[in-house]
Amino acid sequence: MNYSVIKISGFLCAAFLLSSCNKNVDDAVLKTAKLHYEVGQPYQLGNRWIYPEENFAYKGTGIAVVSSKSGKQITADGEIYDAQSMTGAHQTLQLPAIVQVRNMDNGREITIRLNDRPASTTDRILELTPKAASLLGLVRGSVAKVEIIEDEKRSQDLAFKLPNGPQTQMQVSTAPLETIKVESLDGTQPLKSDTRHLEQPQENNVQALTPLEELPAQYRQGAATNGQLWIDGGSFTSSVYANRLAARMGGRLVNTYTGGRRVIRVRSGPYSSVEQADQNLDSLLKSGIKGAKIIVE
Repeated sequence: MNYSVIKISGFLCAAFLLSSCNKNVDDAVLKTAKLHYEVGQPYQLGNRWIYPEENFAYKGTGIAVVSSKSGKQITADGEIYDAQSMTGAHQTLQLPAIVQVRNMDNGREITIRLNDRPASTTDRILELTPKAASLLGLVRGSVAKVEIIEDEKRSQDLAFKLPNGPQTQMQVSTAPLETIKVESLDGTQPLKSDTRHLEQPQENNVQALTPLEELPAQYRQGAATNGQLWIDGGSFTSSVYANRLAARMGGRLVNTYTGGRRVIRVRSGPYSSVEQADQNLDSLLKSGIKGAKIIVE
């Protein structure tokens, strides 16, 4: 697919200049900000429990909104929230991560860095800064059906260079001891031993980390694909459990195949509006179907 690129001019402050670019940032807040890799513990949004996970090949759909944050706050991965940056908040993905976000209604596509968790109490898979949202044609108070595709290589690169990332966790703080026995060739000298540390593995030089790259404020224009709203109740390998959930949801079974293996998904819909999908989702969550979520297909 061919895209035309529209660049938006403007000055984006690098992370290391935040203290001078944003005079209203409290010094105490800046001192506690520490960029790091983050997956995080399960947390609750409204009636739902959310389970963050590391997934470098993520692809999903859902509803995006404009972030309600104001002022300067520390994001989940230790950055300073900036309403003019190309960043966003995702419910489950490891942070930071680089993703492409496509507005399925108008075809606009942007690249952002995920660095936070959503503050919304409804089923919104993604929250965007006002700058990123405006490039998708989204204004505060409105919603958009979006497709999110992760850039696997760039996300892995971030994970392995940041503190608390997979590479850091594999470092060994101290090396084992090795005992070396020494003996004279003529046998006249008694045996002696020399205990010394093996060569220490190199640790990540976290002090030398450079600020994360600011992504360009631009969008690519593609084709709109629209898509219908559904509620996904969960995935099963057993039709028995899938049918039980479908009966509770008033939904249907959808057979999919992953790696040659059948996976049964339980869905209800399609819904004619976001409001209708929200109402049905709220009802399902209150009935105890905690894994239900809105998707777009």
